[in-house]
Amino acid sequence: MGTAMLVGRRREIAVLTGLLDRTPPRSEVLLILGDPGIGKSSLLNEAESQGRDRGFRILRLVGVEAEAGFPFAGLHQMVRPVLDRVSLLPRNESDALSAAFGLAEGPPPEPFLISMAVVNLLAAVAEDEPVLVLADDVQWLDPQSHEVLTFVARRVTGAVVIIAVMRTGHTGPFLNARFPQLDVGGVDDDAAARILADHAPGLGPAEWRRIRDEAHGNPLALRELPVAMTALRPGGGARLVADAGLRPLSLSDRLEHAFAGRGAELPSATRDALLVTAVDPTDDLTEIIAAVSVLRSDEVTPEVFAPAQAVGLVTVRDGRVAFLHPLMRSGVLQAETLARHQSAHSALADVMADPYRRTWHRAQSIVGPDDRIADDLEANAAQALRRGAVIAAITDLERSAQLTSWSARRGHRLLMAAEHAFGLGRGDMVNALLQSAARTDLTDLDRARMEWLREIFDDGIPGDAVRVNELCDIALRSAAAADADLALNLLLGAALRCWWADTGPAARERVADCVDQLPETADDPRCVATLAVAEPVLRVRQVMDALNAADPGDNADVLRVLGMAAHAVGHEALAAELLVHSEMTLREQGRLGLLSQVLSMQVMIHLVLGDLVRAAAAAEEGERLAVETGQPVWRTGTLVCDSVLKALLGDTQEALRLSAEAEMEAARRLLNDLLSCVQLARGAAYLAEGRNRDAYRMLRRAFDPEDPSFHQRERFTSLMFLADAAVRAGHREDARTVVADLELLAQETPSPILHVHLSYARAVLAADEDAEDFYLAALRKDLSSWPYARAKIELAYGSWSRRLGRLDQARSLLLSAQSAFDRIGALPWGDEARLELRATGAPLVWPDACAARFAQITELAALRLTDDEIAEQLSLPTAVVTMYRGGT
Repeated sequence: MGTAMLVGRRREIAVLTGLLDRTPPRSEVLLILGDPGIGKSSLLNEAESQGRDRGFRILRLVGVEAEAGFPFAGLHQMVRPVLDRVSLLPRNESDALSAAFGLAEGPPPEPFLISMAVVNLLAAVAEDEPVLVLADDVQWLDPQSHEVLTFVARRVTGAVVIIAVMRTGHTGPFLNARFPQLDVGGVDDDAAARILADHAPGLGPAEWRRIRDEAHGNPLALRELPVAMTALRPGGGARLVADAGLRPLSLSDRLEHAFAGRGAELPSATRDALLVTAVDPTDDLTEIIAAVSVLRSDEVTPEVFAPAQAVGLVTVRDGRVAFLHPLMRSGVLQAETLARHQSAHSALADVMADPYRRTWHRAQSIVGPDDRIADDLEANAAQALRRGAVIAAITDLERSAQLTSWSARRGHRLLMAAEHAFGLGRGDMVNALLQSAARTDLTDLDRARMEWLREIFDDGIPGDAVRVNELCDIALRSAAAADADLALNLLLGAALRCWWADTGPAARERVADCVDQLPETADDPRCVATLAVAEPVLRVRQVMDALNAADPGDNADVLRVLGMAAHAVGHEALAAELLVHSEMTLREQGRLGLLSQVLSMQVMIHLVLGDLVRAAAAAEEGERLAVETGQPVWRTGTLVCDSVLKALLGDTQEALRLSAEAEMEAARRLLNDLLSCVQLARGAAYLAEGRNRDAYRMLRRAFDPEDPSFHQRERFTSLMFLADAAVRAGHREDARTVVADLELLAQETPSPILHVHLSYARAVLAADEDAEDFYLAALRKDLSSWPYARAKIELAYGSWSRRLGRLDQARSLLLSAQSAFDRIGALPWGDEARLELRATGAPLVWPDACAARFAQITELAALRLTDDEIAEQLSLPTAVVTMYRGGT
């Protein structure tokens, strides 16, 4: 069949050749997309042939529709030939892969650790020889293998080429990843004529046109439709009857009917054997023959397949049975009744030694409740979890619920499945399972659990104090029912509502009071986080005492939750320490869903502390992981932080673009926290461009309680920039009223970020006769963890000193500030320090980071643009352009 399917495929074969002819080989991914029978598998076989000729190590996997319920079945096909190289992996990755395949006992591996193990395994193999991964019928891979293949295709490096095949009309993560795509359509008339001449000789012009019109250039249809349309008359023959006609079905349906018809005339035993083969995910001949014998209550031998081989439906070799095309399998299945399907599954269950597979087949063999099989399926789910196959566990629990007679138990199993779906970040799956669970008679505790799960993927109606109070009530009832763990989860969910949007002081106070009513949980890190997130201003002292007393050890979850608490109250140095340790552990464990959240939190923390390099790395990876793990809210949060980063780096146009993109989502849901960060990004960008009035207008919004951008804690991060904009835009007095309000807070709130920013704002906004005392007081603070803030203070103090004629003092401060900004990578503020230094007569230092700006200005100057025109094009203050032109 393969040669015929490649007729007229010069373009497609050329694409494959070009992919495999790279010298040296490099990582490439290609998705081949087309209708059933169009020749995709033949192209994959051609790629295999070319790959072998070029010295590639070939790894193949194929999705089988009946196999989708068996975790990592497809992945095991792919890596089985190179499992001897697993010893080259880090211990945690080799253990994860062994657990996924059921080869070793151990703690349940994280799904993404399994994926990383495969990435590194392929990279290790590729060090010795290039690797060609060929994945057929990806749409039918088990979900775990489908996810891993997609992850690997995104991440793999080195000499690894991945070519995957999918049917048109299907979806899934590999298609959604938007890899380079080769669409395969029908062959042209010349190629169609060649296929028909080889396989249906003797057709007249009318018959040829009819086949051509029905087949639409599909090579498989060109081979099979003539057989299906052969006249049903004695002697058959190769000629077609003009009025035979075809049913008004899709081409795939017609081909399936054709294959089913081919099997209809076979002996009864052969039809039984084909049915068992179609419902059995494996192709093991011994297993299939045993099940056929049970189904027929009579011993059969492998010769039972001889008639099916004779008509070209299956091949039998080396102890394996395989359909020649997936449509043949589906054609056989469609030709049989549901009762026959169930009987085949029951026969397979009777011969299974593996309890997991036996239970799966038992579950497919019945209709209606069966609590014994439902219990076995729940045990299957536990086994799947031990292998890191979370989606398989969810599927098992769903089917278990369907077979459960007791409504409350059915609902509980659906909630268990929803919790696992939450762990994957699959909000769509969680919502569907919760809808099903809501139709059952849940216990009070399970109703509370359902409310928590609903909350996880719903940040709520902005300002919805009613919902916050509902969650608090449910939490207290859960605690009374001795489920403190669920109570804390609910309270943290309520607190997060208070953080993302303004729910009002009463709701925030209610959350904190509920925590106080659970003294037995005071040592739980979620208590600290709940207080910090709900009341990041009023409970700072209590939170910081708890943080100082905490001993998180190496527990990634505890480190993450405590890091969240430290960031909420503005203890950024401690937050950075906790989250960096959490990040390291999460990476080691392969928990990329939570890693994306940790990275997102780290971006702003590193920014305010002055580690822009780390902030940039966290932003890039955090956003990518949020997309890969399906966490849109965290992706938006990372985008906002990235916009602030771009402003500090001097990429003001990108900062404004990113902030506008993030604002669309944040404004739609009125998420005050993110909107506050949007104004910070814009304000910092406008300051860098010299648009001081615009900068002040944006930044001032974050301090106005009537504005959607107001956030009681997030505004602290903008205070330093507000003070700068106020001085430059002539709004010093208005900014002093903001500072006065925050001074009152500072008397009660030991938030480090508030006190650091206040020390700067006091000095910058003070009258000249008072400023020096404030500057000296600010520099006496321990700013060892706040290099960006220290450099800002030195820059402002140095500028003030220069204006007063204290040039030696000014040069010393400005040189220190410039050096810090250049080291940090904050180009706009480094340039501001250079402008001030130039005014003192000091020689200027130009770091490598200035090279790109020099090149831009020089290129525009060569076009005879004025400094003002260059400044407008590059969104820079004119003074900066003039300084650069003087430094060339």
